[in-house]
Amino acid sequence: MRRGFLILLAVLSVLTLGFLAGCKGGLKLGGETLRFMYWGDTSEITIIKEMIAKFEKENPGVKVSAERAPSGPPYMEKVLTQFAGGSAPDVLFVEVNNFKEFASKGVLEDLTPYIEKDPNLKTTDFYPEIIDRFTVGKSLFVLPRDIAPICCVYYNKKMFDATGVKYPTDSWNWNDLLKMAKKFVKKDSNGVPIQYGYVDDWPIWEAFVYSNGGAMVDNTKNPTKCVMDKKAVIDAVQFRADMINKYAVMPSPSQMTAMGGMGTGDMFVSEKVAMFFSGLWKTPLFRTQITGFDWDVVMFPKSPKGERAFPTGGSGYAIVKSAKDKEMAWKLVTYLAGAEGQKKLAATGLAQPAMKKIAESKLFLDGLKPLHKDMLLSAVKYVKFAPLMPEWEEINVSMIAPAFDKIWNGKDKAATVLKKIVPEINANYFEK
Repeated sequence: MRRGFLILLAVLSVLTLGFLAGCKGGLKLGGETLRFMYWGDTSEITIIKEMIAKFEKENPGVKVSAERAPSGPPYMEKVLTQFAGGSAPDVLFVEVNNFKEFASKGVLEDLTPYIEKDPNLKTTDFYPEIIDRFTVGKSLFVLPRDIAPICCVYYNKKMFDATGVKYPTDSWNWNDLLKMAKKFVKKDSNGVPIQYGYVDDWPIWEAFVYSNGGAMVDNTKNPTKCVMDKKAVIDAVQFRADMINKYAVMPSPSQMTAMGGMGTGDMFVSEKVAMFFSGLWKTPLFRTQITGFDWDVVMFPKSPKGERAFPTGGSGYAIVKSAKDKEMAWKLVTYLAGAEGQKKLAATGLAQPAMKKIAESKLFLDGLKPLHKDMLLSAVKYVKFAPLMPEWEEINVSMIAPAFDKIWNGKDKAATVLKKIVPEINANYFEK
C-alpha cells in the first residue's frame, strides 16, 4: 500500500545530502547560468520564454537555463532526483501541494529577508491566503504567482435557455444544483443516458466536504489525525454519490468508460452536459473550442447549511538554498512572480494573479468569457488547502481514492467506507 511513498521517501532521504553536495560544487554565476525548473501548458511556456529573454536582456552576462518537466509526479520525480544528485536548480516553480515536500526538508531559502529589503514588494500586495500557505513559522519560502480557487461551475446558457431553467447565481446551494441538474438528463430509446446535468473535472469531492463544514484533518498546517469519519464529511461525500447513483444527474465511472475515453471537459464542449465544475484554467481551452453556444461561470454552491468553501490550487517561485547567486535568483523570482509576470499571466485568462490589484484590474477582468469570473475575487476568502504533510498525496492515492471508487460506483455507502478507512489512515500515518 505504501510502496509509492516509500520510494519517494528513499529519494527524499538523500535530498539533504544532495543539498550539501550542491553547496560544494555546482554552477557559478557572474556571467554564467542560472538554472530554473518549471512546468506549464503552451500558454505558460510562451510567457516564461518571453520573460526570460527580456530578463537576460536587462541583465547582461546572465544566462537562464529554463528546464521544463510535465506537471504532477513527473515534475516532482525530476526535481527530487536532481536534489538527491547534488544538481538542484537555483530557482524552482512550486505549487501549494508539492510545497510540503520541500518545506519538510528545509531546502528552500527563506524569502522574508529579501522582501524586507525590496522597496518594490510587500507581502500585503498578495492575497493573504496564498501567503499563509507558503509560510512556515514566520518564514515565507515561495513568492506567489497565482491562486486558483477550484470553484468554477461552467454552464451552457443555450441549454438553460432551451430548457427554461434560470441561470444559477452565486447564492445557490446544493439542492438548487441538484434540482437544475435533473432538468437536463436525457436518455435514448434504450434508456442509455446521452446527456447529463452536471460533471466535475475529476472527482472533486473536497468541495462538497468543505462547504458542508467538514475537514480532512484536525489542523491543516500541523495535522495530527484524519477526521474524515465525521458526519459533515460523510453526508457531503454521500450527496455527491447520490447525484450519480440515486438521481443519475452525473455519469458513473463505468458510464464514463463506456463513452470511449471522453473527458468531462469534452462533454461540456460537445453539449453532453449542462454544468461542468473545475478551475479557471479551463478558460483558454473553452474560448478556443466552444463555438456553438454561450457560456459563463458561477461560484460552486453553498451547502444546505448555508456554508461555502472549496479547495484551491496556486503556485509561485522559490530560491533553492544551494543557489550560488541568491541575489540574482531573487531578481529572477521577483521578475517572474512580480507585477510584470502576473500581468502577462492575467492576460491569458489562465489563472488568477496572486497580487490583488492585478486580479482586480482590467487585465484579468478583461470582459471576455467567462463574464462572471469576477466572482473569483470574493471566492478567495473561502478557499481551503490540502493538509500540509508530505504523505497526504500518498494517503489520497493509495487509500482514499480506491475506497471512494466503491462509493461512486454505488457498491458502498460513504459512512461504511469512511468509518473503515479513517482508523486505517490514522494507524498508518499519524499514530506512530
